[in-house]
Amino acid sequence: MPTSTNDTMPSFDRLLVATDFSAASQAACHTAIDTCIALRASLFILHVFQPVKSGTPQATGQETARHVSEAQTHRDACLGALEAMRRQAVQAGVDCEAILGSGNITSTILDTISAKKINLAIMGTSALHGLDRIVFDSTTEAVLRQAPCPVLTIGPRAMNTEKALQSDGPVIFATDFHFITIHAIRFAACFSQLTASPLHCLHVMPRTLEACTQCQVVPAIMSEALQQLANESGVVFKSPICATTYGSEVSCAVEDYARQQNAKLIVLGVRKASLADSHAPLHIAYRIITEAPCPVLTMA
Repeated sequence: MPTSTNDTMPSFDRLLVATDFSAASQAACHTAIDTCIALRASLFILHVFQPVKSGTPQATGQETARHVSEAQTHRDACLGALEAMRRQAVQAGVDCEAILGSGNITSTILDTISAKKINLAIMGTSALHGLDRIVFDSTTEAVLRQAPCPVLTIGPRAMNTEKALQSDGPVIFATDFHFITIHAIRFAACFSQLTASPLHCLHVMPRTLEACTQCQVVPAIMSEALQQLANESGVVFKSPICATTYGSEVSCAVEDYARQQNAKLIVLGVRKASLADSHAPLHIAYRIITEAPCPVLTMA
């Protein structure tokens, strides 16, 4: 039986958005502000400063001084951009702190998530194809794989959608029933409840089964399994809509369903090994992130 909401409902009251001041990061920041307003959460905006490279060991004193001056100018510009983003959040009514980090980008993001007790990280990507084109390169991949909290990624399709999380559409939990990934339904249920949105549980079946008369009972079985999964999630929420669709490509089927439903959010549980395997074909999660019409929440 489901336990009480207070015992199991994930908390989303401390959000972090990592920015490199690109267009994708700006879209992520706008989504972070909208999400904080919807969830009544506080926001931390992080930029990991990368100083310009110093001159060669043979550089003259004048050249060294110029590099130091350029590095300081660059740092001041980053601080100014961070402050502008912080003011934007505060003007929207969000309690916000700007952080200028330094060092390894991935480690700094992960360390900040731990130090600030972040329970939702937000990142943007301008990638048009999977892993190798994601913003921050291997950084975003590493954060998705290693972060102890869910990561909300704003892909290029969602980036062009104003107020993505403010739509009237549902939260979609897409699942393949793998035991490692089904726990993510708790996060889908949480967002569904916090944003007063319908929850859709979706499973994609092979296109080859669509025309099989003997397989017509399969969608009913899948719907029953999805309903049972929702009941066992440990979160009290209204009965979800359990849908089964067909597709040769799982990612395309999920994206099509999200477009048809004008989805607010797609939630995926992902396996760390799959995220880390750069030699495999583009992972389903990355395809969905880069093509989805709405933000995608992943939990590894």
